Amino acid sequence: MKKRRIIFRVFPFNRLTFPILLNSWESEGIDKHFEIVISETPVKVKDGDVLLYSFMTPHLPEIHQEINDLKNKNVLIGGGGAHITGDIELPGKMGFNILFRGEGEETFVQFGKDLLEGKISGELKIYRQEKKLKIDKYLPFSKYFKTVPPLEIFRGCFWRCKYCQTGSTAYSSRSLHSINIYLALLKEKGFKRVTFISPSSLEYGAVKGGNPNRGKILELIETVRSYNFKYFEYGVFPSEIRPESINEDIALALKNNVSNKALTLGGQSGSLQRLRELRRGHDVTDIEEGVRIANSAGFRANLDFILGYPDETPTEREETLNFIIKMNKNFKIKAHIHHFFPLSGSEYQFRFPSYLSENEKDILYKLNRDGFSTKWWEVQERQVKKYFFWLKENFPEFIDKYT
Repeated sequence: MKKRRIIFRVFPFNRLTFPILLNSWESEGIDKHFEIVISETPVKVKDGDVLLYSFMTPHLPEIHQEINDLKNKNVLIGGGGAHITGDIELPGKMGFNILFRGEGEETFVQFGKDLLEGKISGELKIYRQEKKLKIDKYLPFSKYFKTVPPLEIFRGCFWRCKYCQTGSTAYSSRSLHSINIYLALLKEKGFKRVTFISPSSLEYGAVKGGNPNRGKILELIETVRSYNFKYFEYGVFPSEIRPESINEDIALALKNNVSNKALTLGGQSGSLQRLRELRRGHDVTDIEEGVRIANSAGFRANLDFILGYPDETPTEREETLNFIIKMNKNFKIKAHIHHFFPLSGSEYQFRFPSYLSENEKDILYKLNRDGFSTKWWEVQERQVKKYFFWLKENFPEFIDKYT
């Protein structure tokens, strides 16, 4: 009997997602009952195929274009990821048959079993992880992927910043035992680089936000170093640092053990009023002190900022730009500047951005020309405008939700 095809549609933005989901199937022996297809391009579908997508809100226009081409075909289309965790209404309208909300490993196992038992038809079916998932249970190794993603060492967040969904998931740390298993397998496979995924790397093992657990951090560092990887990166993407969580002791421990020359700190605004509005839990002086500590330990500081928040005033943006210029004069930094995008599941999910003036853009272009900042904001501004154009053209009823 020919096996049913399960097609994992891989894009640059979701390639870290699927290995751990497949690991859950491989651990349960579910994958052997299907033909697993990993595709980085659109696939010519066959009757009975199951196509799986994972995405965040900015990726909806691109995903929708493919979904439209699959309509009226005898296939099942499943979706998961950050957008669906916060919103199932729009994906349901787009044509998905199967939606995964929240943590996905165990619900993905149940989905596999339901497929085998013929319990899934073309009717909309929603999977949601009701109980807190044990983060240790699965690792991001799959025989279907050559690459191995960074290991997620904790999930959830102590904070509820208004632009972010991560705080809606309860905090849960991975044990050192599980990390050891990952590191040993990584070493066995000949990988030379190790890095991790976390919302705030210095809150690994913490019991309270903003208060690093020094012992756990040092134990993690020592564990990684014992494997003698050529490159060990920590405190940079995809595991940045909240500025108030760093101290001299931990900064020096990192300097003596990691291979990255910079630490990335999430400032997000140079305006005290905006930081309070966002519920960031730190102020501007915390950002400056975090940078000072990073520089004193011998690191350059990459500072993340977002511009274009809802209702952000020209005065607030001026304060942020002036703060970036001041920090560049006084410290060794590079500003990573982003543009606000309303993300599903966040408190700002139905808020329009504010947009930059031409004068503000000129300042940002000069900072970039002088080598003091990125201009990722430019691409992201186009992306958010494209999103609202797509929404208005295809799902105009959803525009009315935004203010």
